[in-house]
Amino acid sequence: MIEESVGTKSSRKDYKLHELKFTTTERILPLVPMPPSDPLVSERFWLAYSLPNIPLIRSHLLKEGRILKHDFILLLEIALKLFSVEHTLLEIKSPITICGDVHGQYYDLQTLFEIGGDPSDTTYLFLGDYVDRGYFSCEVLILLFCYKITFPTTFFMLRGNHECRHLTEFFTFKQECEHKYDQEVYDLVMGCFDALPLAAIVNQQFLCVHGGLSPSIRTLDDIACIDRFAEPPRDGSMCDLLWADPTEDFSPQEDCKYVFNHLRGCSFLFSFKAAEEFLENNKLLSIIRAHQAQEAGYLMHTKRETTRFPAVITLFSAPNYLGLE
Repeated sequence: MIEESVGTKSSRKDYKLHELKFTTTERILPLVPMPPSDPLVSERFWLAYSLPNIPLIRSHLLKEGRILKHDFILLLEIALKLFSVEHTLLEIKSPITICGDVHGQYYDLQTLFEIGGDPSDTTYLFLGDYVDRGYFSCEVLILLFCYKITFPTTFFMLRGNHECRHLTEFFTFKQECEHKYDQEVYDLVMGCFDALPLAAIVNQQFLCVHGGLSPSIRTLDDIACIDRFAEPPRDGSMCDLLWADPTEDFSPQEDCKYVFNHLRGCSFLFSFKAAEEFLENNKLLSIIRAHQAQEAGYLMHTKRETTRFPAVITLFSAPNYLGLE
């Protein structure tokens, strides 16, 4: 109930929350349908040849429905086998749709596929950070892994800094996973994260990575030879690929190449000079990365004088990230 205060000239209204009455059997907003009461049965989850029924799964998850634990486990086991045989540094041809952080925003992910193209006829590369922050990280992973299984040669996923045990325990994903499923599912998801590739070369021109460059990495071979099947370390080349950021100024006038990233508490800030040197040495055009929220969804950093093309492009695909709209 809302009651207007009396005995005062103010038009202020006092909200007596303790007097509000909520039903436990109906939605507060009747137009929003109730979630399905039962998980999606296996016979409807899978099609022939162990392929997931993606249209039905997308619709079911959109209604906040769950899937059976053993189907989730089977999905993770198949995805793990696919990730494990991929190279640490992928090589992908264009045309391609490249996506930044998703952070558990399942409903925005649906819109992303509507805008970017259906994965049945569009090549996709996701740059990591699928979980935490948002409320639907499990649903995001289920759908992305379904697409990976169905289109293994045209649907690609890189590892982000949030695809680790340390951050998923600190933020929201572990709690969400244990609430919706259990610890066993969470552990299997972490195993899949350990197998995700770390970077990709697109069209032999663009280095795609979640975070950025590293003083330990001078050539593409330095990335390709990283032993990625582990929890990311606190420093070193693997850490930097997941955590590094461009410097705020990012101009040719900066003297340094790398400085400690105090905002993150680990890794480095890499300068325009560092990016220019890496691109020149490896005969690349630009670096496409994610990792930092952008109000417009992307940021074109300083252009290279030789190509007039941005040395770095930052993408971010979570439009409702921490209130960002």
